[in-house]
Amino acid sequence: MQRDNMKEIIYQELRPKMVSLFWRTVESGRDFVMEGVPVYNEKAQFVGGKVINMGCYVVLEFLKDTQDYDRGLKALGQVIAQVSQLPMETWGILNGITGLYRLKMAGLLEAVVDHETMEVLKKALDWRTFVDAEEHYKLIHKPTNYYGVAFGIARYRELLGWEPEGHSHVLLDRLMEHIDQYSGELSYMDETAGNGRFDRYSILIPSEVISLIMATGMEVPGKIRIMLKNSAGIFLQLADEKGLGFAYGRSIGAYGDTAALEVLSAAAEAGGIYEGQGQELAYGYSVKVLGNLMDFWYDEEMQSINMWEKGRRTDGYRNKNRILGENMSLFMQMINSYEHWVRAGWKEKDVSPEYGRMLAGLKKHFFVRFAEGEYERALAIIRDQGHVWSLPFINGGKKYYATDPYLPIPQENQVLDQVPDCGHGNFIPELVLESGDVLRPVSFIRKVNAQEAGEIFTITCLQDQMCLVDGENPQAAAGAAVTTTYRFVPGCISRRDEFAVSPGVNVKEIRLKQLVYSTGGTVSEKGDQVCFDQGVISRLKTSGYGSCQVMPALEDGNFDTPRGRLKTQVVWSTEETEGRENIAVEWEMEYQ
Repeated sequence: MQRDNMKEIIYQELRPKMVSLFWRTVESGRDFVMEGVPVYNEKAQFVGGKVINMGCYVVLEFLKDTQDYDRGLKALGQVIAQVSQLPMETWGILNGITGLYRLKMAGLLEAVVDHETMEVLKKALDWRTFVDAEEHYKLIHKPTNYYGVAFGIARYRELLGWEPEGHSHVLLDRLMEHIDQYSGELSYMDETAGNGRFDRYSILIPSEVISLIMATGMEVPGKIRIMLKNSAGIFLQLADEKGLGFAYGRSIGAYGDTAALEVLSAAAEAGGIYEGQGQELAYGYSVKVLGNLMDFWYDEEMQSINMWEKGRRTDGYRNKNRILGENMSLFMQMINSYEHWVRAGWKEKDVSPEYGRMLAGLKKHFFVRFAEGEYERALAIIRDQGHVWSLPFINGGKKYYATDPYLPIPQENQVLDQVPDCGHGNFIPELVLESGDVLRPVSFIRKVNAQEAGEIFTITCLQDQMCLVDGENPQAAAGAAVTTTYRFVPGCISRRDEFAVSPGVNVKEIRLKQLVYSTGGTVSEKGDQVCFDQGVISRLKTSGYGSCQVMPALEDGNFDTPRGRLKTQVVWSTEETEGRENIAVEWEMEYQ
């Protein structure tokens, strides 16, 4: 379905969904059940604040000038009193206090929220629940991006008159200290304490912080503005006709898409970010993303955002227990992005008729470094006849290093999606040692270099240590050094790994697993390639990996991606009996 502008999507498509969800929340009370899930459960730790925030917006913006406005205000007060008794954590706190500030700005806070409830909320909506103010404002068991959350909460508390001004400035300073310490001159935020994890959130956080700063009347630090410009530049390179966003890392899927909305819209309101036709492109892409959220992510049959059913899967953090909060979060991200564009003066804007031409004018090959030093982190984006491939080198740090969405392999939404929280090792070679240890060439990348020669784009990375796939933390293993070369040509991607095995280390087996949407795979007589009858990926070919088995992907949930179930698994394996010190393997993937 073709859309012309954001306003039509917000008011004609999103508004009725949000109004309906608000009244369902009111009418069901604490017994509200969505898709078989009691929404106020112990695993939905942010839901109370999100109910407050979305409810305030719906009543103040979507019910005003309607016959339901007075009834809505009364119901809103009842809902706020009801959820005020729920445990409040981090993002829930920020959402809740944002909603209360909306009421204050409308002159309705005291009229809607009774005194008793207000006293409960003043205690519950506090940044000190996860920040130790006595210990140099240290986060309590939270990743560093939560400094942005704490800053927002403190700033709104100050504006509500709940505490004197000052803490928000300190918390913003702590965020900037972390950026200075671990991001350096490149100005991309490491989600860990210097271990090198640069995922969706590393690109998103400048927009979240700037949005809070602009909304609360503070001055934007110059470094945050630089970070936002960098982030907007990456999302412009990801722009497409389908409205798809981030393809790798944690919280991909619907949130990978809305990340594009948040970054590009915040950059529009901040001003001075875009050059040339950049803002026209950003707006057009944002309209495409909004349309895809309505068409794909919202399931009319479920009357809900769908990130969990019909072959879809998200990470455990966004499990289905959080279904109500996830609906409200995504709806409000769409709303917040639209409001950024409105404040940028683009309320009535249509997508430029030149949008397709602007897409065609983007760089075919884009490469950006996130971190230098002992280990390098980077991202390549390759555009090829409508395809937008991302190749990330970002999987440092514990817990996620071995999961497929973080692996240094080409990833594209709807073409080569990865299974959240699963470590199949998709498209990554594995060396199985005589000891039984399994090594992968990930995490400990010393050098990443990119070279462009016409339509050919080559990326080479060096590692003098492999990664032992065992436990939460990446462990460096001295079993082999490796040079990896990716080669992108129109319609084809290849990867070659040249291993220098350490003396005394015996490689017992070399393995490769490839999970794809394509079906109807036929193995060649030589056993070195698989051709598919259906699907975007048409052929897989290998050298050095031995023979393969082609099997249907199981329907056990372990092959479900954010955008649907993978259909086929191709497993390659060869035994090593010669004790070679030099091993070369290669795979090649053709696509349509």
